[in-house]
Amino acid sequence: MPNKIAFTKRVIYAARARPHPPPLKWRTHRTSILPTRLRSERQSLISRIRELEAENAALAELSVTDALTGVYNRRYLEVVLAHDARLRERTHTAALCVFDIDHFKLINDTHGHNAGDRVLRAVARAVTGGLRSSDDYLFRLGGDEFCVLLFAASAGETLRAVQCLQQAVRTLEPPQRELQGHTLTISMGVALRARRQGHAPEHEPPATPWDMYQRADQMLYAAKRAGRDRIEFTTV
Repeated sequence: MPNKIAFTKRVIYAARARPHPPPLKWRTHRTSILPTRLRSERQSLISRIRELEAENAALAELSVTDALTGVYNRRYLEVVLAHDARLRERTHTAALCVFDIDHFKLINDTHGHNAGDRVLRAVARAVTGGLRSSDDYLFRLGGDEFCVLLFAASAGETLRAVQCLQQAVRTLEPPQRELQGHTLTISMGVALRARRQGHAPEHEPPATPWDMYQRADQMLYAAKRAGRDRIEFTTV
């Protein structure tokens, strides 16, 4: 009998000591708060990730863009010449056109650098508007010198595209009042490389993209020596 009484007391003590669950209304309130908080934190995290992605995209754009004109810069030209598969593997006929603005130094010296900057932006807009597709690129190399990368089916198509760019600048309305009546012109040097046709002869190694750039630059100076406002064309 004493053992039974002692056992009963232990059972009652254990029952009293056992933790009791909170009231049902507390449990419902707690479980409803947790998902709401998690959803809020998740949404905040997603928003921050999108902000960081936008910031990274903006920084990447700035790293390849010319601050004055908004076109691609020389750094990006180097990247394209080194890594564009169409150039590296010669799967497409491509041309590089290097050009500068005729008598630009005179504009700067006569009307000031602000006027020169406006002329640079106007020429960049005109040439960008004359590009045929997103496959064509415009780069500012520095000063008043630019470069266009074109992909075309033939030399004739390339020459027509370059002539359209030249005409787009000729018909440009100068942005400065002092330059009204002054026709802006550009001198252009073009180097064309046809797409690969089988294997090149051993004695004639294929021209690299940088070979194209150097030849286009040489053609630009030939155009300037020949009187400016002209196009000099070569194949490599």
